[in-house]
Amino acid sequence: MTTTKRLLVGAIDFGTTFSGWAYSFKHDYDLDPTKANIKHWLSGSGNLMTEKTPTCALVNPDGKTLKAFGYDAENEYRELLDRGDDKMFYFFKRFQMKLYSKIGKGFKRDMTIEDELGRSLLAADVFGMSIKFLVEDMLKHACKGIEGLIESFEIHLVITVPALWSDAAKQFMYEAAEQAGICKEQLTIALEPEATSLYCRHVHINKPGDIGDDSIGTLPNGTKYIVINAGGGTIDLTVHEAGSEHTLREVKPVSGGEWGGTMVNTEFENLLIRLVGRTVFEKFKDEEKEDWLEMQREFEFRKRETNVDSEGKISMRIPTSLTDLYNNHTQLDLRTSLEFSEYAGDIELKRGKMKISNEVFANMFESSVTKIVDYLTSLLFDGLLKEMRVLLMVGGYSESRVLHRAVTEALPGIQVIRPDEASMIVLRGALIYGHNPVLISERILKYTYGTNYTPLFIEGIHPHDKRFKSKDGKIRCRNVFNKFVTTGQTVKPGETQLTDTYFTPSRRQKAMLFEIYASVNENPVNTDDEGCFEIGRLRIEFDKERHTRNRRDRKVTLTMLFGETEIIVEVEDKCTGKKKITTIDFPWK
Repeated sequence: MTTTKRLLVGAIDFGTTFSGWAYSFKHDYDLDPTKANIKHWLSGSGNLMTEKTPTCALVNPDGKTLKAFGYDAENEYRELLDRGDDKMFYFFKRFQMKLYSKIGKGFKRDMTIEDELGRSLLAADVFGMSIKFLVEDMLKHACKGIEGLIESFEIHLVITVPALWSDAAKQFMYEAAEQAGICKEQLTIALEPEATSLYCRHVHINKPGDIGDDSIGTLPNGTKYIVINAGGGTIDLTVHEAGSEHTLREVKPVSGGEWGGTMVNTEFENLLIRLVGRTVFEKFKDEEKEDWLEMQREFEFRKRETNVDSEGKISMRIPTSLTDLYNNHTQLDLRTSLEFSEYAGDIELKRGKMKISNEVFANMFESSVTKIVDYLTSLLFDGLLKEMRVLLMVGGYSESRVLHRAVTEALPGIQVIRPDEASMIVLRGALIYGHNPVLISERILKYTYGTNYTPLFIEGIHPHDKRFKSKDGKIRCRNVFNKFVTTGQTVKPGETQLTDTYFTPSRRQKAMLFEIYASVNENPVNTDDEGCFEIGRLRIEFDKERHTRNRRDRKVTLTMLFGETEIIVEVEDKCTGKKKITTIDFPWK
């Protein structure tokens, strides 16, 4: 992987709740790898500036072009609501998580996602439009004043994804980016925990409240540490080992689950339902979308900043439209109702504000925090992790004081490091990875990879139900898993390369089709075993020259290159030297 032409590297963090971009030039990277130019987004509500914008897309009625993204999408959608024109447009919110929820159901190129009104568009179109906006917005700022001084081929883009995403999901992002006009040669998909570690290996980060020299950047070579990347949708946990010259290696493959900050938002909705009833709440969401959007935006900031140990209650604006809907529907006064409810003393209404006790507010985090803490503590019983003494917390949800305190209290023997601006660490690390991808020295394979082949049938080894007579007249066994690498195996980017040789059984064979499989099992026997699944196909056509026609046992080699965030496959016809090189193309329908 060459990086000599990467004069400008841009990074896109496409998150469940918030998204953003950053860029750096090579000369800046050479002077200071941690330097990054990051956009500050204006919310439109007052003068609030943030380093990320909500992952919201407002799509024009044609379903093919983007009207606005982020805060602008929210604000323009509110204006459409005022005019009653909202049903003509598509408004998508937190749609990355909607994609993630379909990962286990299989990917299809015609897969759709629903907007806030339940209407569907092609997922690739929505992601493609959004990526295009973020990239163009980033390049507009990066190339201001230097137009013509940098060629398009000198620009490289990095898009970060959760490490929990499957190979098919990563390829979906590649194809969405290509749809946005980004050629694959200028694009890298980076795993969020790796980008996180790369940045933190370059900086000095003290543990809050300590006067010491403990940081990820100063850890001795060989030190293993846990990385928890807490986002809005998913929680990624992995183990890295500090290497020399700011490098790192993956020690334990990623794990985690859907326990991110959006679980807290769901609990907030459930709380409102308990306060006003489902009918009133659904009517509020349906008819007063502008107020609901503003309420969600305010809660998002309270979720991160609130310290539930502080005195007093957490105060939030409650829309008049919600209290009016409740009063009209029940013929009761919401303020009075609360005084006689189970939340008496914990939630009260005063001067257009809803004041929530620390206990009730903390309870909204309980489900998410409990799952995260339980999983972390269970990992520490693992033989590999029981000696861990450092945990690095990053991602937008890590900025929550509630989550940070819970993790720190649950792991008394672990030093929990949470850098400033934890939500921006992934972007900064992605730039470092884009400039110098060789800093990732080793990765751990999530699956066993191999091909489907038909060897000669061996009695006592192969099952009889897979026995058949092939065109060459020999008795063979179908659907045998020919293993290349094993799950849990350590691979090195650019180095781990395995080759196997195949022969054509038929004299008049015109082509050879390779079916690539993955398995969660260490030693799969057959490709149709439980836990095995096809991940791609590669076909090579044979030339028709006379000296190669009608030849049995034609030699063909298949080489698989591991260690990158995608698998590269090369097939070579040894008779002619003809090669076909590709990355795995998942067989979506």
